Amino acid sequence: MTSHSEPHGQPVAFQVGVFALVQHQGTYLIVRHPRPLLPGGGHSLPGLLIDVPVGNNIIEMHLRRALLSQVGIAVSDLRLVGSHAGRGVQSGEGEARLNLIFGTQYCSGILNPQPDKVISAEWLPQHEFGEYSGAPEWLQSAIREFETVIVPPGARPPGAARTSFFSRRRQP
Repeated sequence: MTSHSEPHGQPVAFQVGVFALVQHQGTYLIVRHPRPLLPGGGHSLPGLLIDVPVGNNIIEMHLRRALLSQVGIAVSDLRLVGSHAGRGVQSGEGEARLNLIFGTQYCSGILNPQPDKVISAEWLPQHEFGEYSGAPEWLQSAIREFETVIVPPGARPPGAARTSFFSRRRQP
């Protein structure tokens, strides 16, 4: 799914890819697109490439729609957990791509990959993405960031202060 903002005939200077790192009970959702959208092999994250005019909805809304249409699931809050840039997009229509990876938790729906959008979708255990797993570095990095930023409900002791970007941690 790609939205085009440029009139036909003008080349796209760059693309933005938005992808979801969806976690559910110690597993992560991995999909296989008909053509690779992310570097590192055929396995990928659900998501899409967008070229959208400013003001045509927020990126997170496009990503939520893609998740629903590609694999049939809904997710919780989306938080940016990774990004990387690449030169030369696969379609040959642009010179560079910025990929944004949003971490989130599965909320509802039955995993139902749509064959016209993804070839397959499966939940893989967290331990399959370790340092020596062969998973691309961008994916390992996004998982590490997700696991440090997203604290599961109940894991924080009652009354514990939340760390904020704008406040300093108290030194013991």
